[in-house]
Amino acid sequence: MINLNENQKKAVEWKKGPLLIIAGAGTGKTAVITQRIIHILNSKWAKSDEVLALTFTEKAAGEMLERVEDELPLGYGDIWVSTFHSFCDRILKQEAYYMGLDSNYRLMNDAQSYMFFRKYLFDLPLKKFRPYGNPTKFIKDILSHFSRLQDEDVTPAEYIEYAKSLSKRGKIQKEEYEDTLELALVYEEYTKLKIANSKVDFGDLILLTIKLFREKPNVLKRYQEKFKYILVDEYQDTNYSQSVLVNILAGIDPKSDLSKIGKVNPNLTVVGDDDQAIYKFRGAAISNILQFKQYYPKAKEIVLTENYRSRQEILDGSYTLIKNNNPYRLEITEKVDKRLISKMSFPQDDDIVNLVVSQDGDGEAEWVAREILALTGHSQDTVVEKTQKYDQSGQSAFVELIPDRKYKFSDVAILVRAHAHAELVIQNLRYFGIPYKLGGSRGLYFRDEIKVLVAFLRLLTDYKDEISMYRVLNMNEWNLTSREFIEINRLAREQHISLLEQLESMFGVRVGKDMTFVISNMGEKVLSKEAIEGVQKLLVVFNDCIKMVKESVSIGQILYHFVQESGYIESLLEEKDGIAQFKVNNLNRFFNTIKEYETDNPESNIYEYIDFLNYSIEVGESPLVDQMDLTEYDAVNILTVHGAKGLEFPVVFLVNLVSDRFPSQNRRDTIPIPDELIKESLSGLDDREEHLAEERRLFYVGATRAKEKLYLSAANYYGTAKRKKRQSIFLNEIMDRDVTEEFDNPKIVKLEGDREIFSPVPEEDFNAKEIDIEVGRKVSYSQVNMYEVCPKKYEYAYVLKVPSKAHASLSFGSTVHNTLKDFYNIFKRYREGLGITDLPTKEDLVELFRKNWIKRGYESKKHEDSRKEDGVKILERYYDEFFNTEDVPYAIEKMFKVNLPDSSFVGIIDRMDLVDTVDDVPYVEIIDYKTGKLKSKLEAKKDLQLPLYCLFAEQSLGVKVVKAKYMFVEEGIEMEIDISQERKEIAKENVLDVIESIKRKEFKADPSLFKCKYCDYNSICKDAILN
Repeated sequence: MINLNENQKKAVEWKKGPLLIIAGAGTGKTAVITQRIIHILNSKWAKSDEVLALTFTEKAAGEMLERVEDELPLGYGDIWVSTFHSFCDRILKQEAYYMGLDSNYRLMNDAQSYMFFRKYLFDLPLKKFRPYGNPTKFIKDILSHFSRLQDEDVTPAEYIEYAKSLSKRGKIQKEEYEDTLELALVYEEYTKLKIANSKVDFGDLILLTIKLFREKPNVLKRYQEKFKYILVDEYQDTNYSQSVLVNILAGIDPKSDLSKIGKVNPNLTVVGDDDQAIYKFRGAAISNILQFKQYYPKAKEIVLTENYRSRQEILDGSYTLIKNNNPYRLEITEKVDKRLISKMSFPQDDDIVNLVVSQDGDGEAEWVAREILALTGHSQDTVVEKTQKYDQSGQSAFVELIPDRKYKFSDVAILVRAHAHAELVIQNLRYFGIPYKLGGSRGLYFRDEIKVLVAFLRLLTDYKDEISMYRVLNMNEWNLTSREFIEINRLAREQHISLLEQLESMFGVRVGKDMTFVISNMGEKVLSKEAIEGVQKLLVVFNDCIKMVKESVSIGQILYHFVQESGYIESLLEEKDGIAQFKVNNLNRFFNTIKEYETDNPESNIYEYIDFLNYSIEVGESPLVDQMDLTEYDAVNILTVHGAKGLEFPVVFLVNLVSDRFPSQNRRDTIPIPDELIKESLSGLDDREEHLAEERRLFYVGATRAKEKLYLSAANYYGTAKRKKRQSIFLNEIMDRDVTEEFDNPKIVKLEGDREIFSPVPEEDFNAKEIDIEVGRKVSYSQVNMYEVCPKKYEYAYVLKVPSKAHASLSFGSTVHNTLKDFYNIFKRYREGLGITDLPTKEDLVELFRKNWIKRGYESKKHEDSRKEDGVKILERYYDEFFNTEDVPYAIEKMFKVNLPDSSFVGIIDRMDLVDTVDDVPYVEIIDYKTGKLKSKLEAKKDLQLPLYCLFAEQSLGVKVVKAKYMFVEEGIEMEIDISQERKEIAKENVLDVIESIKRKEFKADPSLFKCKYCDYNSICKDAILN
């Protein structure tokens, strides 16, 4: 166990009953909750699968699980550490039968929900909220309204009941009644449509799980008995429905079990800080933590106040600020002392919390940049000749990095209330040559390297989309100089034709028809030889992709062809710097989003995908790209205060501290929730006061990110506004004095001189250096196998993460695996008497195969249909020859993880059948399905996968493996494998050797004509042997 202070130790070792841990900023909250889980397991109070830990982000859940796993013994079972949504998804998939829910339901994000709602727009009982002139106008607002209802645990039936009650309140309520009833009826119908189409959204996950527990007490009892300890991180950020879910599991349903208050004492631990509750805009209810002891009056209360982050002066100022939220704080309601005490030692410094006011926003931004230069030991003098701000590596061309400096650029964070407030600061950082990186929700679809791919896909659906063609034509891969590019555009405009038609005219071709190149005089006059070759390549690639669209080739394959044949990936990989690596990682993310879309929409085409993409961008649903993950870059961090939650920096600048910026304006929802349906409220505060309290908590979070220095800055005027801004109310509070004098006599009166400001800001907004990528921390057998085939291929796939081509064999294999998984899960439930009364039939197996079908990677529709027919025959034979009703499935697709020196090994066992039980130890047989070609006897003898799986299963899953076999489904042959102790040890040594090589980054190519011919990366690998 790590060193803990007295209160941390008490929290970790609390054994029985509810526990409220009030953990102030920087008091080691994450360490306490992870150490508590470890202590529970090591003390044998519960088994690993009897502990449930809930948090809010996948990243937080992953970090918590990793910390727990790192300190556990070599082997352990399943640990339920997840987000609320992942937990509910897991429950619903296991218990779908009880809900009449398809266990293969699809989880919709905002864009998918938008598309689904729009599809049924004219089937829903809409009137006012579907105006004929713009029928889609309110879709986003309606969905947001429904999401807030879900946050408040309001079912469609309850909403309809409320709406009807308005009719009894007189004529004055008629319009409100009609609007509310319309929304309530749509809410009911939309919910039914989702269930009928096997679709759920994130709010449904919570509400359906609550519904399951309320309607099926036997299921609830099973999970209540299962989870002996429940821990909830960041409890102040839970919404009302999430708190209901937690309380139901703990034994109290707020809708029906209030009589149990004071009578149940579950082992429920909630950790949080009411002063850091900053997510009201997404439904979070601070009242959950404030009212915890009302539900559990016997709860133990432990307050963590020893701060391991900040100077005392920063903590004192933050405390004087947050006290202004009294009396609606735990410090008052629970009569505890929440004043944070710094336990860190810092060198003497009288200049810790600083307030600087400028006459205007430009002066404020320039002062921030100059102060950063001073802090990092750089000269404030800029060069006179400002023609080049960055060198080829992306580093500032005129800020010399000083090795011996007190602060690095990466020690500094600039926090803003909203993304838009960062623009002036960014322009000044660029002017002074200060490298920076943007944190938070930078959408993947808005990255330059992805925009060009989106543009190309749009071009395939509309060749006259000039914006998209402009972006595609501007790619470096076509060898066009700026002059040539401009000339092509000028000629197209002059002749009133599209850019594509202009290129066709210059090269004498028609894309999709005749591709015999005949260069016109104009083409030879305007373009260089290199440009002619480049544009010819563009037209050929575009023609290829047009044909692929016509042949219904998958979107992923079409795009993969484009990035390969254009040389796009190859050119990125040639740049050995951080920008290039970051772009390649983003390409991989983009291909994964397409893969997910095609899985969820197997009958879709590129036209429907572009609609989906447009909707995604319209509703702001874009996968997040966070440059803060690039921790090895020495660059200033720019984040919103929300984005900085959980982070810390030696130096923090809080900027734009004026009224209407921070605190921000209070904006209500377009379609607000009726007050009577909102369970979360702070009695005594009106809407304006609640908003101000939330903004104060947000300011508190921003201030407590600072470890050594906190700068507060503001200006009297921003932009072209002529009205002087009012100072933020929070400045008086944190400085504990009236700061009016600073605003009346600003320190920064004007800029030092006229200068150029760059705008717009380019995408490459961080300092590019060679990335030191961590490798080999977590490996699987497929990774080991690929490394043994060719270390260079491993590097492309798992280190550089270059997107690979979709393969029919992989799609077919995944379909068969998923089918057998679902089939044996049904069979297992049938044997165990868990709601399945009929033995699954051959027809059931075939139906599951059709439902699980993945269409990616096939050469044509004919090829796909042929393989689908093969699959049906294969599985029918499997049922006849290998399905045995006497088999006892012990686990289906069981994941395991084993800690190794400086690494870990993860794997999934397709199936384990129970053979016997000896002294309470399950004796099992491991079955691994294969859809590839049959192994020879020699290959089987050398096989190391199953011996390894057997060894690690025994270490981590508490079983004894007595047999192991491959099931070659396509061939209809079983093959038993030698799993003697000798084979297990050989397998383990082999894996350890491979991991060691990976960690040494030994990625030398091992080419051969056979291997390279079928390698996805042969077009970008310089070592490939292709002839």
